[in-house]
Amino acid sequence: METVSFYIRDQIAYLGLNRPEKRNALNKQMIKELLCVLDEQRSNRSFRLLILYGEGNHFCSGADLEWMKQGLSQSKTENINDAKLFNALFESLHNFPTPVICEVQKSAFGGAVGLMTCCDFVVCESTSVFGFPEVKLGIVPATIAPYILTKMGNSNARKRLLLPEPFNAQEAKDEGLIHYIAKGIPVREKTLEIAETILQAAPDALIKTKALIHRLEEKADDESTLLFCARMIANARTSTEGQEGVTAFFEKRKPSWNNEKNIPSAK
Repeated sequence: METVSFYIRDQIAYLGLNRPEKRNALNKQMIKELLCVLDEQRSNRSFRLLILYGEGNHFCSGADLEWMKQGLSQSKTENINDAKLFNALFESLHNFPTPVICEVQKSAFGGAVGLMTCCDFVVCESTSVFGFPEVKLGIVPATIAPYILTKMGNSNARKRLLLPEPFNAQEAKDEGLIHYIAKGIPVREKTLEIAETILQAAPDALIKTKALIHRLEEKADDESTLLFCARMIANARTSTEGQEGVTAFFEKRKPSWNNEKNIPSAK
């Protein structure tokens, strides 16, 4: 991999955007490599959560404008295929089975914010800056808009997608874009605090709960979904994890998956 880094440590997978000289801008090669890693690691149970981060000082500056410029000389079909790559990446990240934490250093713009919205948790630095410059560049933020709308809500999405000016970490938190701000500590330290808490949960329960959330996003109250939910909780109550978790509670001990407390180490 030339534009992506990946490693596993202490039950955590680290997926890094690795074009620091370009502020980790997303180009075709990086997107394909990200898709490759996500696809290859989808069924890997040697880790229990994934951290998406940027190598260097910045998370991601969004789509590589040099790559965007190539669209002027491409056919309509070629441009549609490029857009489909973004769609595939966002869907793959959004549907990744284990919890995903997005760690934001410095700034994130456009497509980078799209990546953030596809993750389950987002943590940033107190000085982080965000923005959607697309309309200022004559571009429509079409591939990221569905995820922005879901994450931020209609009102905030309208405000940000139509207003091409940067906004700060506190504004992003107030508007539902991020969950945690690392105040007074390195962003990686805050990320690992969150990760340590997640690791206390039962592995299969995390995966099944995330699948449940995705199902509810699609069809919240139809009869088949309600039956799906009923079956899921019934199966969970009789599962090995469910029995162990409840038994451990009454026996006032840690469950088997949390006997040895793992404290993730910073990179």
